[in-house]
Amino acid sequence: MHAASELIIEVGWANVTTRQISERAGVNNALVHYHFGSKEDLLLEAAAAAFAVETEGPFSELADAASVRDALQGMLLWLRTIETDSPGMIVSMEAAHQAIRDDRVSGFLQGIWSEAFEVLASLIAHGQSTGELREDLDPHDAAVTLGALVDGLFLYRLVAPSFDIDGVAAVATVFIDSLAKGRRS
Repeated sequence: MHAASELIIEVGWANVTTRQISERAGVNNALVHYHFGSKEDLLLEAAAAAFAVETEGPFSELADAASVRDALQGMLLWLRTIETDSPGMIVSMEAAHQAIRDDRVSGFLQGIWSEAFEVLASLIAHGQSTGELREDLDPHDAAVTLGALVDGLFLYRLVAPSFDIDGVAAVATVFIDSLAKGRRS
């Protein structure tokens, strides 16, 4: 898996071959197929391992958050600290790109985001029940919207690492506050 990850970084997901993987790992090409079934299975496993490492911080912040505001602030803090050129980040982005062409990779990524959206939707529902957030929003739809906001900022951070994350965080906080101030009785 390590050899597969290195090659994804070096040549891109679509350009990795089993021959390259087996040569890099110092094993017979048949062993790659024996242990992983196919090149695609191996690359997906390598991407899953990279995603687990890269998303541990923000998903932990999300799971530990006491409110939607805390969750958003935790995710924005993560955005400030990510290393956009780390090997895990590059493998993760290659997987996201591959998801356009590969339903299995797309399904894997949808599963990851679905888990995050469920946690965020629970926080939103809790915020609604305590009066922190307005009650007329569907928790799932609001979670997907906030998740897309963070995901979009994440992608922008990758292509423009020096953008003003503090200014964006301030706007995002105002957005969250408007969901509370706009409560309907």
